[in-house]
Amino acid sequence: MKTRNILLAFVAVAALSCKKEENIKVQADNKLAALDLEANVATLDVAKFAGNIERYLNGKVAGYGYTIFHEGNVFYLDNGGGGWSRKQSDPPATPHGAHVRQGTASVTKFITGLAATAVLQKYNLSLDEKLYKYLPSNWKPSAEFKQLSFKRLLAHETGLINNGGDFADYKKTVEGPVKMDEFTDSIRNYDNINFGLVAIVLPYVSAKHGFPQDAQVLKNLEGNPNELYKQLASRYLSLVRVNVFKPAGLLHWSVMDWCVWNNNGPMNAALGTLGYTTVFGNEKGSLKGDERANGGAGGLYCSSWEMAKIQLSAAQGKIVNAANYKRMREQRLGFDGIYAGKHGKYYWKNGGANRHETIVADFGPTQVAVFTNSRTSDIGNGLGVLGKAYDDAWEVKK
Repeated sequence: MKTRNILLAFVAVAALSCKKEENIKVQADNKLAALDLEANVATLDVAKFAGNIERYLNGKVAGYGYTIFHEGNVFYLDNGGGGWSRKQSDPPATPHGAHVRQGTASVTKFITGLAATAVLQKYNLSLDEKLYKYLPSNWKPSAEFKQLSFKRLLAHETGLINNGGDFADYKKTVEGPVKMDEFTDSIRNYDNINFGLVAIVLPYVSAKHGFPQDAQVLKNLEGNPNELYKQLASRYLSLVRVNVFKPAGLLHWSVMDWCVWNNNGPMNAALGTLGYTTVFGNEKGSLKGDERANGGAGGLYCSSWEMAKIQLSAAQGKIVNAANYKRMREQRLGFDGIYAGKHGKYYWKNGGANRHETIVADFGPTQVAVFTNSRTSDIGNGLGVLGKAYDDAWEVKK
């Protein structure tokens, strides 16, 4: 890792996005426990939190980037990262940092959960809306599938059997048997099949309730399932861009993608951030795959700054309303777990693929995204590391 002076970089959003942003204080969803406000007041030392993240990751991963939003303000030290997104063995060597994009793996499910909730909300539909209404008309859902809701899909409480990732495999899943114990008792069983289905059904929600002409277009394609699948994938990506990336205020919302991309659109994956097996070795890095065929379960390529900005916007009610966002967190819809921290409940989602590891967390007044491009640390293993880094950065001032 490079040696550098630890410099406080309290970076204004306007300088980063070329757009003026309001600094809106995030309303914490949890309260500081048992504080005597007339005596001792606990405050987060954001610089210490950032330093805790860096001290843990330096020397443990090939490269990393992170971004913190605290009470609506963006924060990181220096360039917001360390190590390399591309090592010297993969010229041009490129430092990692807050604005360096990489694959986010299953953290994409957080985005999928937001997109599904936002589209349902747009049409005054509940997360308890049944799924079977939004399928190709030539699919014949089982009796069990007809009982499933968006909430159960996003919570991984379906009992659905994963038959593969092809369009025909999803049809087989919808029409076939389920794991009855999981289905009957709504047992959580994390499986990509659930979020892959979101990318298929969500365009039908939009077509049925917003664009009837699109519903007919989709129906006309049912005789050509390969083309239908392509159309659904394209429409799903558009829905995420319009309903998540755009309201989050991201400058490049219209080109964000499930493949390697730059500000102008898709680019050669060999030129993007690569994944590594070692911290200091000279091995060649692995490329991120193209997951545009179905980006429901994974595949988003973005920077930690872009991800954290989405997290902040969700917490501020800019993507879904407060009630729906609370439900997402409490019922783990696009989240993996709830961590009992010193200052309330913390909500997190992690992911790992192509030698990349990512984690996002919502601590109430603070949103954090941490990306690495080698799976050689425990940063993404729940909130054991990140939660401690956060709790240890709170200080009581008398």
